[in-house]
Amino acid sequence: MFASFFKVAFRILVRDKLNTLINIFGLAIGLAFSIIIFLYVYNETSYDRFHKDADRIYRVGIRGEISDNRFNHAVTPAPLAEALKNEIPGVENSVRIARFGAWLVRRGDIGHNEDNIIFADRSFFSVFSFPLLSGNPEDVLSKPNSIVLSRSEALTYFGNADPVGKLLRIENDSTYYNVTGVMEDVPENSHMHFDMVGSLTTFGKMLHDDRWVINYLYTYFTARPGFTRDTLSSAIQALIPKYVLPDYHKFLGINPQTAGGRDDNYNFIIQPITDIHLRSTFTAEYEPVGNILYVYLFTALAIIILVLSCINFISLTTARSADRAREVSIRKIAGSEKNILIRQFLIESSVLAFLSMLLALFITELCLPAFNRYMGLDLRLSQLLNSSGVVLMIGLILIIGLFSGLYPALHFSSFEPLDVLQNHRRKYSGRTYFRSGLVLFQLFISIGVITMAGIVMGQYKYLIHKDLGFDKENLLIIRRPDGLKNQLEEYKKQISRYPGVFSVTNSTSIPGSIFPRIPYFLEGSSVTRNYSASHIFISYGFDSTYQLSVTSGRFFERSQPGDSSSCVINESMANRLGGQDLIGKNLVQLAAVPSKKHIYRIIGVVKDFNFEVLENPVTPMVMVLMPGNLEGYLSVRLHAGDPDPAIQDLKSSWEKYTTAYPFVSFFLDRDLQNRYNRVRETGRIFSVLSIVAMLIACLGLFGLVSYAYRRRGFEMGVRKAMGADPGTIILFEVRNIVLLLLVSSILAWIGVYFLIDAWLAGYAHKISLNAYYFFVPFMAVLLISLFTVYYQAHVAAHSNPAPALKYE
Repeated sequence: MFASFFKVAFRILVRDKLNTLINIFGLAIGLAFSIIIFLYVYNETSYDRFHKDADRIYRVGIRGEISDNRFNHAVTPAPLAEALKNEIPGVENSVRIARFGAWLVRRGDIGHNEDNIIFADRSFFSVFSFPLLSGNPEDVLSKPNSIVLSRSEALTYFGNADPVGKLLRIENDSTYYNVTGVMEDVPENSHMHFDMVGSLTTFGKMLHDDRWVINYLYTYFTARPGFTRDTLSSAIQALIPKYVLPDYHKFLGINPQTAGGRDDNYNFIIQPITDIHLRSTFTAEYEPVGNILYVYLFTALAIIILVLSCINFISLTTARSADRAREVSIRKIAGSEKNILIRQFLIESSVLAFLSMLLALFITELCLPAFNRYMGLDLRLSQLLNSSGVVLMIGLILIIGLFSGLYPALHFSSFEPLDVLQNHRRKYSGRTYFRSGLVLFQLFISIGVITMAGIVMGQYKYLIHKDLGFDKENLLIIRRPDGLKNQLEEYKKQISRYPGVFSVTNSTSIPGSIFPRIPYFLEGSSVTRNYSASHIFISYGFDSTYQLSVTSGRFFERSQPGDSSSCVINESMANRLGGQDLIGKNLVQLAAVPSKKHIYRIIGVVKDFNFEVLENPVTPMVMVLMPGNLEGYLSVRLHAGDPDPAIQDLKSSWEKYTTAYPFVSFFLDRDLQNRYNRVRETGRIFSVLSIVAMLIACLGLFGLVSYAYRRRGFEMGVRKAMGADPGTIILFEVRNIVLLLLVSSILAWIGVYFLIDAWLAGYAHKISLNAYYFFVPFMAVLLISLFTVYYQAHVAAHSNPAPALKYE
């Protein structure tokens, strides 16, 4: 019997080729897009799940406020890891991870500035499941000056030779690290990526293992089985009054006896490692993280797209109700029962779903490379083609077949044969309210997604083109000028004379990089009235190179030897300090080590400029002259035009002073632009969504109009017979589509406004929503919709009414 069902199903599908192709193509587009989004969601939600004990690994962050020092950091103090292991019963093991910037790594003639070096405790490979290809997990980081290389780095420095037991030279001095192991390259779906792991014990007392006020290490721990997150969190908070607050009171000079009445708060926040990539809101993250809201949103939209594809199938199938009605009636007269007819239609829809899935897999494989390039991802269809993926696809085919075929099956099998054979065109044509509602929903989704895509891309362009308060164009950044040591000033003088160079300066940080935050207070005021500010060491010419505006006082000058103990602050810091008559006053810098406390005389105030990403508002900043040549960046402002000759001159001069440190440079504007790749990716996914949603909506319109013309053939014939011209008929049909579009647009605009307003709330600097972002998508959808229905309206309006009237 089932073989007969399949034969009939294929005959029916082949007989009406156009509708079959439209149905298969519509479902395939929805399925292909859903598969791609599923791969994206799978990739986003798979982060850090490859660790053996992923469900028991946590990271500790800090959140709170003490005095004016606000905390929301992923980094923690050095003593925390040991205290967790020794004093919290639920903690099985702990590990600290540190990043100290770029390191020059050399072996023979091979030398590179390595950014992705981390330093960790010996328990690193016990807590995490990064596979070691050689070496003992318990011992590889047990001794100072030990280092583990990734497979790729081992090939870079040692080729095919075994690197274990060999030495690598770190920096340009006599420090050598012993290679104790080789690990597999870090998977893409890890929240931290690194190429080398060094032993943290190398730094000894420099780690400040007794200070709870210095936050710079990432702290992870493994929980013992049976201990919940809430239980662990409550236990860890007990460390705060015992260790943290006393050290902060000592640091700030607060009497512990009177500290009880303060409003200070401080909390350790424990975070499952599997939540870091999508759910972290901490600053000082190891690398940029994702957003779980995007995953929810894209998953919901993918499901909606798939449902709309199924709805189109129902719409296009029932549009042929008049044609199938006589077939069903004859089958009933011949003895077919209702349940047999239902099975026949369900098998037809399942065959259609199966063919659509095959086409969807082909489209996915075809489109994935372009999608990966467009999004900067590495998704592969092979991630889905496993046992669970195949089961999922089969289940999806059955669900779609059942969902898409059930309504047509019930609809067709309910026909009364006698009524159909007497007047099958009008009686069983049905009403269009439900069908119009489905199309309205499709247009609602299309307009909403296109509008959101435009706004997100508008925000991205705003972020990369916004005036930051300094000139970011033509700024070439050279890494590690500290490699020039005491020859830096001579190098700066030499390159300043080059025709393509306008000005040059060096600093410990650049806009978009990490700025350490240090508490300051005005001399003469209470130490408790301290304010946390970003701290940066700079050299002369920083103001001219970055084109900063001085609002009061002056900037650093070579002719003023006293400037070595002076500082320049930004407007935000000036406002914190009172805002008036600050020039000449002393600013005291608090330090964890009392001997390192500094006093700086304020000589100038500069206009606020955005030195952090634009999600954050401008915060207080203190600029101080650099004592010597510290690690950081050399900023070179080039004249407009072709930069290549100037860059080549800079490189040639660099190599005359040092060959130990490679010349590494990049343009600041491109670097800042890359920091908003997540916004760009979001906009691009919405753009792809827009195309798919619009295509499916067009198929829905096609089904609606096709159904309307089949149902109203007699009415159209009467209109033409009574003298209605084709233009009037076309206008009448187009009016209905425009009405649907207006209603769906209003609903979509309301929904988009609230969604986007909530999204933009996460940015301190954002675009203003205006009519342009809403009107342009409406016009685009209107034109595409009219183009979709015009052909059918034109054919119907110019057709001969005689056949329809004669038949009726």
